[in-house]
Amino acid sequence: MNVKTGLLALLVLAATGCQQGQAANEARQPPMPLVEAIDPQKDPIAAVKARDKQMNMKVDADVNVLRREALTLIGNASADDNSQCRITGFGHKPCGGPAQYVAYSTKDGNEADILRKIAAYNAAAEAENMRLGLMSDCAVVPKPAVELSGGQCKLVQSRSY
Repeated sequence: MNVKTGLLALLVLAATGCQQGQAANEARQPPMPLVEAIDPQKDPIAAVKARDKQMNMKVDADVNVLRREALTLIGNASADDNSQCRITGFGHKPCGGPAQYVAYSTKDGNEADILRKIAAYNAAAEAENMRLGLMSDCAVVPKPAVELSGGQCKLVQSRSY
């Protein structure tokens, strides 16, 4: 076996390994590719048309539907004890990290379903941010605490004086 054939076999194995890892995590959707790489300095009209085409492309997973489904699963986050309250990142900021946090309860035993739906929403929100070329302030959203209040898990913002 010559060097080229060996190198090709190694690349195929590496690519196959990456694809298998992605197939196991079906909730994560890759961002949609850019329509065309057009230099706006050389051809401004074509660049505007390509951008318009990209903005009007339909995303496979509707971000708003996934958001509503995740919030429906969370419900009112009712709990009997503070140990049933959890917190997780929700959404995706264009610079990275969660857009916000949500409290949820493990009382009904559907924590895995909630986390799966939130992961799908977060991945779709990230892909949508990339597709649209959105930017943000890149500020880190501080992780709040969670407490049981009135039979519901609620976020508590930490105060710094």
